[in-house]
Amino acid sequence: MSTLTLTINQQDYEFDTLDTRTTLLDVCRHHLHITGPKKGCDHGQCGACTIVSTK
Repeated sequence: MSTLTLTINQQDYEFDTLDTRTTLLDVCRHHLHITGPKKGCDHGQCGACTIVSTK
């Protein structure tokens, strides 16, 4: 099993029980309750779910 470590808005998060098919959008919305990114077209084509990385 692998561990996912994220830093979002200067806050560190660690996940070790996520399903490998979980998207970053679903992690933000369902696990972290960050509701800024939206699921628009459900295919990643419209850009509503865009998350900007600074690294």
